[in-house]
Amino acid sequence: MKKRAQLQWCIAVTGALLIAFSSALAAPPDPELLAAKQTFAKEMKKKSAAARVAAVETLSELVKPETADLLIKRGIADDDRSVRIAAQKGLRQFVDDRTVGEYLLNELKKSFRKPPANDTVAIELLRALITTEDESRQEDLVTMLDDFLGSPKAHPLIPMTVIDDCAAEGDGAAFQSVSRLAKVKVFESNFGYRRCVVQAMSQIREPDAIGFLIDLLPKTQGLIQHDVIQTLTRVTSQKFRDNDRNWANWWRENQKDFKFPPAGTALSEASLDDQQPTYYGIPICAKRIVFVLDTSMSMRGQPIVLAKQALLKTIESLPESVKFDIVFFDGATATWQPRLVPASAEAKMEASQIIADRALKLGTVSNAALNVAFELDPEAIYFVSDGEPTDGQPAQIVNYVTQFNRTRRVSIHTVGVVTIRNGGAGLTSFMEPLADRNYGKFRLVE
Repeated sequence: MKKRAQLQWCIAVTGALLIAFSSALAAPPDPELLAAKQTFAKEMKKKSAAARVAAVETLSELVKPETADLLIKRGIADDDRSVRIAAQKGLRQFVDDRTVGEYLLNELKKSFRKPPANDTVAIELLRALITTEDESRQEDLVTMLDDFLGSPKAHPLIPMTVIDDCAAEGDGAAFQSVSRLAKVKVFESNFGYRRCVVQAMSQIREPDAIGFLIDLLPKTQGLIQHDVIQTLTRVTSQKFRDNDRNWANWWRENQKDFKFPPAGTALSEASLDDQQPTYYGIPICAKRIVFVLDTSMSMRGQPIVLAKQALLKTIESLPESVKFDIVFFDGATATWQPRLVPASAEAKMEASQIIADRALKLGTVSNAALNVAFELDPEAIYFVSDGEPTDGQPAQIVNYVTQFNRTRRVSIHTVGVVTIRNGGAGLTSFMEPLADRNYGKFRLVE
């Protein structure tokens, strides 16, 4: 026991001596870094945004983990947009430095573990890191995103916000960032994420984006395939529809000399197939759809008769490859099936009977009906109503649905029914913006 105590004492003394020795050898404070931090702290207190931008730009010249930390905590958090942009540019300059790039990657990992309130920092870190030219770091970043997006705490809005911002930039750097974010696993499995990438590539005016979409075409179906075909048709004026071989051959022959149409040019749409089903003239391109029909008392008479006829006709025209459901709403909601079903002859017959038998009641719970429709996991919603909601303010519902739909990317098509009782009042202030802000089309019918 005595020997063991002596041994433990020797170990403790040795450890203490090593710590003291290491401290003695530690590098003295970096005077350049210390001066830069003090100057930065002073300048960032100024009211002038231009002075704070200058402070951020000066600090960005010193590539160190400590300066990166200041750009994140003070620059990215600044109230002025120009300061935040300057901080973001500074971070981009840091990502290919081995030490600082690793620090930023670890900071992003920590941000992913925090509540959604910290999304801003995660978005800005990801926006910077995705620009790295270091292939090893790119792989690490994709692996980290896979882990994050596959976890219960996943916030797909973080990478999707970066993708949307890249779409707005629309240049070669934006293409590189989006193509890297398309390497994550959810791109293959998540409709909203996949459509977000396709929408971004459709806005980026770089030939590589056209090549990306052509390569992707044979791997798509439904609404995403429709998005790809529309973009290719608009920018090339070729009308190969879903013939991926023709697109690939044409691109191989024309890629070298391809130029985008000048901004503002009227672009042609892809023509519809003769067998393409429509609803109130709106093409049905999705493979998973929900029809939402207003059966409130204000629809009584000719409006509900015509609305039911239109729905019956459309359902009858659906190919069996399409899955669908129906949500009725008045003062409450009622769903025909608990989940989407294939458009078989049997399903069409049953749906027709349900539509014919549906009675009218008081109330217009539009918000609740949209929530129910989303729960069915569709690619597109076709929403028919003649009036303003009775379960919320129209503008608030539009804002809520639009925010909720940012990661789902469901197209919401709306049909506003003009009746003697409403004269069209409220339809353009609710139904139209609901479609415009949610990737859909609006129709006003009398």
